[in-house]
Amino acid sequence: MDDNDMLIFTTIDKKTYNHEKPKRIKKKNGEDLIDRANGIEYQDNEYFGRLTLYGVVKEPNIIHNLLFPQIE
Repeated sequence: MDDNDMLIFTTIDKKTYNHEKPKRIKKKNGEDLIDRANGIEYQDNEYFGRLTLYGVVKEPNIIHNLLFPQIE
């Protein structure tokens, strides 16, 4: 992926199960979120990968997800 590629960004409140509408963000913005995360979990969904980021914001119940196409 190059710097102009886009990722799908979602947030979920694990306490209330509320989530925002998914957004498209640039790869660079996703890298910044990864740098701020306290914990990262990876899930391989064959065609798409998902990074679940914990601790990006001070509120412990908010989880951020980055979805991206897998490279074959």
